[in-house]
Amino acid sequence: MKKTVLIIEDEIEQLNVLKQLVQAAEENAEVYTASDVTHAYEILMEKSIDVFLVDIILDTTRPGDTAGVRLVERIRKIPKYMFTPVIFVTSLEDPTMYAYTDLNCMGYIEKPFEPDRIIKLVEKALNYTTAREKEISITFRKDGILYPVRLKEIVYMESQNHVIHVHLRDGSELEIPYKTCKQILQETDEGSLLQCSRSTIVNREYVQGVDVPNRYLMLKEGFGMLDIGGRYKKKILVELCDGCN
Repeated sequence: MKKTVLIIEDEIEQLNVLKQLVQAAEENAEVYTASDVTHAYEILMEKSIDVFLVDIILDTTRPGDTAGVRLVERIRKIPKYMFTPVIFVTSLEDPTMYAYTDLNCMGYIEKPFEPDRIIKLVEKALNYTTAREKEISITFRKDGILYPVRLKEIVYMESQNHVIHVHLRDGSELEIPYKTCKQILQETDEGSLLQCSRSTIVNREYVQGVDVPNRYLMLKEGFGMLDIGGRYKKKILVELCDGCN
């Protein structure tokens, strides 16, 4: 099975250099690239990535930007990426030790690049393989009958009058009585699910955009919009918006 590498770098020329060096380390590696956090997150949720190369500074117009570090914080909350090798790309003279401790950073690549060091780090990192996910399902119980539902088919769930309404990708709806959003999240412990209001849980893979001023999520595939509860706004900003205002 091909190893997969995701490079997140906002400078296109340097991104291309990194891609060439990764392929020099492993010519059969499948290399994905992204120049911003949003695109990177879409890729890592859709694919299983074995190694991350992440530029710490992804927006040079923002003083003190550390969007790359914030992205890795989010990555580490996803169970399958808890220990996936991360190599930071940095031009900082004194990178924070925080990345080595809390974020389990494997190493740093300093700008200007040293090709031999990059190749050796990538070769070492590729010895680790991210566990490929099986088809993740959530099992609901109704009237004594178990209903397994594939996670990727769930768009969002909302609680109304002590009933959880599970809205599925095919347009159908499953009603599960006597369940709360809190119970659903505790029982599934699945990083793809995110509570956006007191009564609503969304599958983040279906979130297309965030309207912060008006407090709602825009969903993909014509599923409309979901309100963001006031107490959940900060969490949504951290999980989906990464610093947008």
